[in-house]
Order: sequence, then structure tokens, then C-alpha cells
Amino acid sequence: MNVRLQLTNNTAANGRTPCALIPIEAEGFHAFADAFALDGEGVVFFSIAGHKDAVKAIKACLLTNHWVNVGIHETSLLPRGKYGTIVRSLPSGITHTAIFMKDEFAQSPVHYALTANPGTQKADLYFTALIKHSTVPVHSGWKAWLHKRALKKKEMETVTGHGIHGIKVYLDDEGLAVDISAALKKGKLKKVFDNVSLLPFSKTSSRL
Repeated sequence: MNVRLQLTNNTAANGRTPCALIPIEAEGFHAFADAFALDGEGVVFFSIAGHKDAVKAIKACLLTNHWVNVGIHETSLLPRGKYGTIVRSLPSGITHTAIFMKDEFAQSPVHYALTANPGTQKADLYFTALIKHSTVPVHSGWKAWLHKRALKKKEMETVTGHGIHGIKVYLDDEGLAVDISAALKKGKLKKVFDNVSLLPFSKTSSRL
């Protein structure tokens, strides 16, 4: 998963409008979420703030596969997912914890690309995911075509988010390589690689 984590209590000073806080409840403990990303009911990214005991209890609920209520959503960790955490104590005395899915499985066809920047386009997120995870060489000039293809092939979908937005990507390197080769032959894509074979795959070069 491609996520840049920025836990800060100086969001407005950094030029971003603070997000509304969404109430969290679990096992009688209450805190707030300033950002989260969900795949269905499963957590991809979760940022929790509140009293240290409440935050600790809610984090424990999630990490032990219990359900947590956040706003109108009921959520838990994704099955077979591997998660990491970051914990910081803010000067105000509030504890801020981020729970995020680790991207440990290079062979997995499913990946996530998230951003806290509302101006980032989904085509850019998808291209970023391809650069990081695909074995097929791609070029930044192909972004629009790659994004349109992913939507048509249903290889990309939007995740539910608050204060953060992103996509879920299903990688099919063989199908992607075949479609790029066909588009190059038909002149739909500009040829930018010399003497590079799209098949068989090589992880040595995935961007230009």
C-alpha cells in the first residue's frame, strides 16, 4: 500500500483545512477519527485521537479482530491483513494513533494507494500503484489511457474514506502487458521505450 503518514497537530499551519472529527465507540470507550480509509467494512488506514486509555482500548479492539463503530460505519481489520501502528502523544495530552495495512506481499494482486491531498487525481494514484507494484514498464504520458483501461477492466475501485481518499487496485500484469502492446501497435500510445520487451515481465524497470 502506498501511504504517506503525516501525524501532526499543526494541519492548518501546513495549508490544509482540518477534517471534521468522527466519533468512535468500542466496548464503551470513546475517541475520534480524523481520517480513515475502508475497503468495505475492513480497515486500510485508521487515525484515532483521544484520551490515551480510550485510544489504547480501541486500538486493542481492532487488533484483536473486534468490531469498532466509526460514525455510520462498523469496521474491523481485513482478514489475513498485516498491520502496523504509529503512536504519538501530542502536547495537548491527547494520544494520536495510526493503524495502517502493511504491504508485505509482493505477489498479491491487490494493493491500495492512498493520499491526504484532495487535489490528487485517481489517475495519478493508479499510476503510482503501477510504478510500485507492477512488473510492466509504464510511462507517465500514458496515465489517462492506463486509468481509463483500469476502469473498463474493473481493476480499480474507490475506497470509502474520510480525511483521506484512495483506490484499491487489482493487478493483472499479463493482461496489462498485452493491452499496452496492442495499443502501441495501433498507435494509441506513444512508443517511449527502446528495446524493452513487455513480456516476459522484469521487475528491473517499471517507469520512465
